Amino acid sequence: MTEIASGGALEAAAWRLRNLDDYEARLERAARRVDELARGRETAALVVYESVLTRSGRSLEEIRRLVREFVETFEDEEEALTIPRASGILNVEGEEWFFGDESLRRMAGQLLGQFQHRVAQYNYVDESEVLRRWADSYDTRLFIRRRIHETEPIAGVVPGVDLALLQSLRVAAGGDTVVPSPEIARVLVALGALDEETFGDDYEVLAAAEGLSLRLDLPAPLAAEMLRDLAREDRIEFPEPPPEPSAETGVEDDAIDGGTDSRSARPSSEDREDRRAARREAERGDEPTRVQDPQAKDAPGVDEEGGGERKAPAAPEDPPPEAAPGAADQRQ
Repeated sequence: MTEIASGGALEAAAWRLRNLDDYEARLERAARRVDELARGRETAALVVYESVLTRSGRSLEEIRRLVREFVETFEDEEEALTIPRASGILNVEGEEWFFGDESLRRMAGQLLGQFQHRVAQYNYVDESEVLRRWADSYDTRLFIRRRIHETEPIAGVVPGVDLALLQSLRVAAGGDTVVPSPEIARVLVALGALDEETFGDDYEVLAAAEGLSLRLDLPAPLAAEMLRDLAREDRIEFPEPPPEPSAETGVEDDAIDGGTDSRSARPSSEDREDRRAARREAERGDEPTRVQDPQAKDAPGVDEEGGGERKAPAAPEDPPPEAAPGAADQRQ
């Protein structure tokens, strides 16, 4: 996988992005944009409907305006706009709710039917929560990681659902992922997180973007919005991380300082002369003075250390007659 093979490149890319002078301001702008996009996505049926409309090629403003018109037209206080109700409405309404595209209308009906079966598998779980669990599930990620999204058993089996639409649906459902695009790929190449040879591979772009978000410790949609913001600029320049110490330098340092972590200072001429004198005295038999260990039982005394003679130990005093063995018996 790209995120594993180029882990060092992703770390460097995260450093470049995090050390931008206006990083905090960019992060705040991206967070506001993500919150703005999240509004109106609380209803699961509208998440599917809006995601399908992205295939029309219209701008996001046009798509959201049509979604608002749909809600205003069919909103009912007594009956929520659930997936089954929205599916029924779209089955009988015309193509005007899909910019005149019949294929989009058919795709929306099939996707709503697929998620209706998915919701039926859960007991007392909100429809939006079912979609979010699907978007972030291990199985969904695995089908995409293995580049077989068309065999994913929910949205992938619907004809016409490509990787871009599948990712748009996952992001709209609250998934922690990214919609790959040429704009994001261009910034990833500038950051060094993506090779130019894989610029047009959406799976590689997706893996690099998700890996970068992990190293930035940010939700993937938030990181993607920052990348899109950078892509709007004509010129992209990033700071370079400090160079790492080479392996050869480390070997030389170890050889000089005996394997310690820091390089030791070279001895002065006076220190070298003192060391030569100590070696000459050792060759003549004049051992240098040792440091006495006061805790050692067999440590030499001060006089012995200075070359003096050791005093002979005094003879023990004779014990009193009363302490002699058998003395008590003789007194008796």
